[in-house]
Amino acid sequence: MRIKGFTLIELIVVIAIIGVLAAILVPSMIDYVGKSKLRTANANAKLVYENIATYCIECAAASNSCDSVDIKVDLRNVTPGAAYETDGAHLAEALQSMMGLPNGKGGYAKASTNAAGIAREAEWAKTPEDLYIGHYPGEYSEKQTAGIGT
Repeated sequence: MRIKGFTLIELIVVIAIIGVLAAILVPSMIDYVGKSKLRTANANAKLVYENIATYCIECAAASNSCDSVDIKVDLRNVTPGAAYETDGAHLAEALQSMMGLPNGKGGYAKASTNAAGIAREAEWAKTPEDLYIGHYPGEYSEKQTAGIGT
């Protein structure tokens, strides 16, 4: 009676082929994950920018000016939808209300307006040390060397 099965050589060849395929695919997948994180960060930076512009428009509608501001805002563990003043001095609170998330979700933003009260630029990162920082206008196309918290 003959026993059917695979030989040791056949099993080694299959394992070698799987190893070669994994060696080819894993770096590509890691690159896709990095590009995805960067696209997400750029999209969130654009959202920060649009919310800055919204706040400045709300201030102008209330006859207040949104003067030149440079801020860093923690958008985690806040109450979304909280009330904020439209006097031009509460941009951080406005961003926390518009973009913040409870339970440690969210991220960190860096934003600025010019002297005319118009949104100038915005950055967003998931953590202060994150290398995937989004920027708007003018998206970043690769990882940055310094985190948003520095």
